[in-house]
Amino acid sequence: MKSQLIACSWKWLPWKPNHTAINGAEGGPSKMKRQLLILGLFVLLAGSAHAATVYVSQSGGSESCGADGTQATTAMGSVSWVAGNIYKLCGTITSQVAPKVSGTSASPILISFETGAMISMSSCGSTGCIYLDGLSYITIDGGTNGVIQATDSGTGMGSGDSVAIYARSKVSDCIIRNLTIANMYVHSSTSDGASNSYFGIWLDGSNNLIYNNTIHDAMAGIKVETPASGNQYYKNTIYNINWGFMETGASSSTTNGNTNEKIYNNNIYDFENWDTTADTYHHDGIFAAGGASSAEMSNFDIYDNYIHGSTSSPTTCASAASGSCMTAMIYINTANNMRDYNNVLVANTGEYVNNGWILHYIDASDSILNNTVIGGTTADGGCIRVESTTGVRMENNIMSNCNELMWTDTASTFSSIDYNTYQDPSLSAGIWDISGTNYTSFAAWQSAIGGDTHGQATTGSLGLSTSYLPQTGSKVIGVGANLTSLGITALDSDAGGNARPSTGAWSAGAYQPSTATVAPPTGLTATPH
Repeated sequence: MKSQLIACSWKWLPWKPNHTAINGAEGGPSKMKRQLLILGLFVLLAGSAHAATVYVSQSGGSESCGADGTQATTAMGSVSWVAGNIYKLCGTITSQVAPKVSGTSASPILISFETGAMISMSSCGSTGCIYLDGLSYITIDGGTNGVIQATDSGTGMGSGDSVAIYARSKVSDCIIRNLTIANMYVHSSTSDGASNSYFGIWLDGSNNLIYNNTIHDAMAGIKVETPASGNQYYKNTIYNINWGFMETGASSSTTNGNTNEKIYNNNIYDFENWDTTADTYHHDGIFAAGGASSAEMSNFDIYDNYIHGSTSSPTTCASAASGSCMTAMIYINTANNMRDYNNVLVANTGEYVNNGWILHYIDASDSILNNTVIGGTTADGGCIRVESTTGVRMENNIMSNCNELMWTDTASTFSSIDYNTYQDPSLSAGIWDISGTNYTSFAAWQSAIGGDTHGQATTGSLGLSTSYLPQTGSKVIGVGANLTSLGITALDSDAGGNARPSTGAWSAGAYQPSTATVAPPTGLTATPH
């Protein structure tokens, strides 16, 4: 961190060597002496504003600190927290890290994990292994391999609350990056209905950045409460979870709300280990739900996410109390002006999604654009389900291999529905559903919905690669509407970052055809900590 300097503007006044100037009026210091004193004071203040680097270990003393070598360290319980300082964690920390003060925009606090550093506790408790309650301008940086882990929290182990980072009470302008957060709760039994708080990051507040983290084995990877605004969550890898992201509004008031949130370019997968025969949990990749009113959840952008892997066991969930384990991969509930686009959602063959890979419920004025949805055929819902919602714009999506390709309760749901591509090997009964009425031909669907005039349905291959990129001759190339006029900057590029044409037709789905496209990861493996 660069030293903080105080800049001063000086104006030297004319000076003559007379008695008053030399000795000063009434015995006080001369004008020049006063100027020199002031200059010295500002130099002193500037020097005191320089950031200090503090090495911290659990017990203090001499500690190996990764690339920085052996250092004299301060014990965690004796740290003095000062805005502008850099705090480097060394070795294994076994007690809560709790800054006592906020940083400032000019002098943020940086807490960094040195090579090999970790915070390790049997359980992180309800207020977290790191406690940032009500603070601002603090950066938590895991560096190359920083870890926060619980060692005794899960089925057959401890079951008290465990939250890796507690950032509540309107935390603002903080950054959480480059961390591995492991084992807030390792759920491994279909009879385990544990219901405490087991979250990787628990947050409310504004203008925070959460990125480049790996979070696994938790009830929620990132849990966001109201009020929340202007936060961005991106390039995180989250797996073995009930909810990847969960944003919730208030239960009885519209005073607060969540707005202008961005959730993008995250890799979220594997939910099945949270299945229970009693249907205790309803899994979702991204869940954003208002409470008392749709005004509480508005103006989100959810894009470029890859949600995939094991959803729910059809055996376990078929016998569950309400027949629901995996509710949706993206679930928007009681909200308005929510936009999800460029997402790639893929279910394992034969696995279970109850309501829909994308589900919008009790919403208004949402947009569902250029998503690629590849189902696993076993589902009670549709590739996309829109219910009790008005003013939805739904264009350029690919829906393939779901029990129902599209499910809605009324044709009046949509302000626009067009340019969508539907694929199923048989296009059999029940492929399109409007309030329980099934349509078995695309023409009947177009007539009933009053849209999809430029859409298409096929029993043949879509011509996508194993990474869901359009190949030469693909049916999805050039069949989409050009949506540049919507002014959604991130939508003007595909999920791989390739620019879509500013004029002329787009392709349907999350990807333009391009050899330069960065494909979603495949064959992922992970080693638990």
